[in-house]
Amino acid sequence: MSTSTTGGAPGTGWAVRLHGAFEWVTWIITVNALWYGFALLGGVVLGVAPASAAAAELTRRRLRGEAFPALRSFARAWRREFVAANVALGPAFAITGMLGFGILSVAQAGALGTPIAVVMIGASCLAAAITTVAVSMFAHYDLPRTAYLVTASRFTLGNLPHISLLVLAAVVVVTASLLLPGLIPFVSLGAWITASTTLCVAFFAANDRRLAEAAAPVPTT
Repeated sequence: MSTSTTGGAPGTGWAVRLHGAFEWVTWIITVNALWYGFALLGGVVLGVAPASAAAAELTRRRLRGEAFPALRSFARAWRREFVAANVALGPAFAITGMLGFGILSVAQAGALGTPIAVVMIGASCLAAAITTVAVSMFAHYDLPRTAYLVTASRFTLGNLPHISLLVLAAVVVVTASLLLPGLIPFVSLGAWITASTTLCVAFFAANDRRLAEAAAPVPTT
């Protein structure tokens, strides 16, 4: 009596899935290190936006099943998008960063329960969500440089169920990082970039399908 199963020998599917999981863990660690390295290469202020754009671009390519040398491809994308990413995404990172520093200052003063602190936290979360969407949008769509933040803002405010999943992913990453602080310098940022890019690419694909269906002519009888 044969013991073979559809799709290969018993356990093959499990082994393939485990191998795939290890590959993604390796990617998370790799993109984490590359992001920090190239952000520092740009002096942080000018390095963050192109490093984020390069990380999202390469993660999107991996999601599509492409194979490429990580360091060389990241460096190429970082150089190519250096000016464009700073113009398109730099203001969003600057606003999010200033709000974050403001919250830290309020926290150090012991005033996190004040109305101004609540407003700042809400504004910071919104700015972070728009920035995240804008980064993935920069890697996914070819728009005028000044259109990304406006388009990302509209998408964020018009797709709150999708954004709630993005917030949930952020909560998972932050919680895991707080529980295991040793992950922060090696994994946390790469995990967030990978998770947010994966979610945003799925959101964009669903939105494009919906728009295409809405624009399709209604068949006549």
